[in-house]
Amino acid sequence: MTLSTSTWLTYRTPGDDMLPIEQTLDLLKAAGFTHVDANFWHLSQRGCPLSADGWQAWVERTRSHADALGLTFYQAHGQTLSGGQWDDPACAERDFVWAMNYRCIEAAARLGAKWLVMHPFNLPHDPLYSRKKALEANLAYLAPYIEAAKRAGIGLAIENMVDFGGRRRRYCGGDPEELIELVDTIHDPAVGICIDTGHAHVSGLQPGAFIRMAGDRIKATHIDDNRRDTDAHLPPFMGSIDWADTVRALREVGYTGDFAFEIGAFCCPKPARATWCRYIYELGEDLLRMA
Repeated sequence: MTLSTSTWLTYRTPGDDMLPIEQTLDLLKAAGFTHVDANFWHLSQRGCPLSADGWQAWVERTRSHADALGLTFYQAHGQTLSGGQWDDPACAERDFVWAMNYRCIEAAARLGAKWLVMHPFNLPHDPLYSRKKALEANLAYLAPYIEAAKRAGIGLAIENMVDFGGRRRRYCGGDPEELIELVDTIHDPAVGICIDTGHAHVSGLQPGAFIRMAGDRIKATHIDDNRRDTDAHLPPFMGSIDWADTVRALREVGYTGDFAFEIGAFCCPKPARATWCRYIYELGEDLLRMA
């Protein structure tokens, strides 16, 4: 495994404008990172670089800057609807968000990434959740993206989502067997799983158990912690995940991709961003020595 982090690590702290991607990459390189996860979810919102005219040139500049620093993109994160948008049949952003995923696929390929992480399709909320309907909806939703990804020469890693156990909305893929069934039904080497440790934990699972079930289907990771109360995206050891078992499970299943943090900047102000990045890097190095 190679230590990595999402570009979200320095994303927009309170009172700040979005940090240009070049400055983010500079900070991550100075902290010690050599691999980076490009978080396109934020970068492809309206008014952001990936949704703007000239986005191809922006991607090329980003790739050139990363190459000059010796940084590699192994994985990236696509777009998705969020929150109540899934339950709004008239959501004005639906077509825009889904169109952006094609752009995310091309951008990931241009950056040299091997995998684009995508959230599964979520049906509008229904108290009588249907696993069969969710499977059918996901097969239809993912099919054109899979073909686009294969044409671009990358794979799609479908992320495990959150099952709040009836306390909140039921998202597809919170149950590991459901996500495994989806990937196995697609049965394509260009489609795998991204294990989000925080999503697994807040769903009532230890991530190590999820990882052992998914096995070699795991192609990407989102590493973060929580206290099982909310999807908090905390650094490891600030929640209640068993990290020794999580790292051990990844080694047991033969995972060799990026061990990629998906941790927010929280309230870290600009003057402390370099210290924040170094702390997360050193924490990651310690984690990978655990098992």
